[in-house]
Amino acid sequence: MKKNTILDIARLAGVSKSTVSRVINNESGVKEETKIKVLKVIKENNFSPSKSARELRGIKVKTYGILVTRLDSNSESQVVRGITKELYKNNCDYLILENQFSVEKTKHFVDTLVKRDVDGFIVFAIANEKYDFLRNTGKKVVLIGQDVEGFNCIVYDDYNAVKMVLEYLWKNGKKKIAYVGVNRSDPTTGEKRYKAYEDFINLKKMKNISGFGNFEYYSGYEVAKDIIKHDIDAIVCGTDNLALGVKEYLRRKNIDNIVVTGIGNNSLLRFLDSNHISISFSYEKSGEKAVQTVTDMKTTKVNTYMYNAELILNNVLDKS
Repeated sequence: MKKNTILDIARLAGVSKSTVSRVINNESGVKEETKIKVLKVIKENNFSPSKSARELRGIKVKTYGILVTRLDSNSESQVVRGITKELYKNNCDYLILENQFSVEKTKHFVDTLVKRDVDGFIVFAIANEKYDFLRNTGKKVVLIGQDVEGFNCIVYDDYNAVKMVLEYLWKNGKKKIAYVGVNRSDPTTGEKRYKAYEDFINLKKMKNISGFGNFEYYSGYEVAKDIIKHDIDAIVCGTDNLALGVKEYLRRKNIDNIVVTGIGNNSLLRFLDSNHISISFSYEKSGEKAVQTVTDMKTTKVNTYMYNAELILNNVLDKS
């Protein structure tokens, strides 16, 4: 169904376009009965006036679609904070939609937003998806979390994040290190982070003690049940969510001699455990970069921007 314009509202109400604009912006100079009539037409036609009204005043308002996989994801929420902050700074509107890792939902949202004539998309990428349906939208696109050919991408140094944690633990006397990760079908959070663990233990001739789950807290809790059957002194977790689940299992079993680390610099974990060791990827700054990229209409060349890992700790193991 065709979306109504401010001109349509004016025609249906039997008034001028400028009168509709004055009503929308609550300006003076409009009779009360005319105002009531215009507002009634706006309500009956589900007209969303904000963007149209501002454009009528000569302000070009750009709107961007932000497609997240999970609204409850700590890492994605940090990135979204940077995105929304930067969009607000640039006087841009935005719509946030959650696809719950569904490509079909993503396609539906993209189709809906294209019809609403958004100016571009920032999409938290689903593993192994090529996003061909985004290529012909005529909109600028930035993908976050996966490196997909043909798109501007924001990615994170997953391999070195795990390697950095492992080297820190090894340096501080931890020689029996297990790994709890995301399923390896995910090429970044899953496979790359696990590969760093695998390469490290092979180099050090350590035993491979690993288990895999999903992105949820309870998944780390469940995997921990099998992991602690082994003789270990540390557990490296592929995400802070997994680390939270592992830590809760150890707490309930009164096990306090195993160091648990994560990735994501989760504020909840920092609050619950001031000694928590984690990795920061400067998620908020990467969100700002995503906006700077999607709003840059001069640059047509696609680029991949890598954000490096930073070890976050409180000297809990340092002997110095």
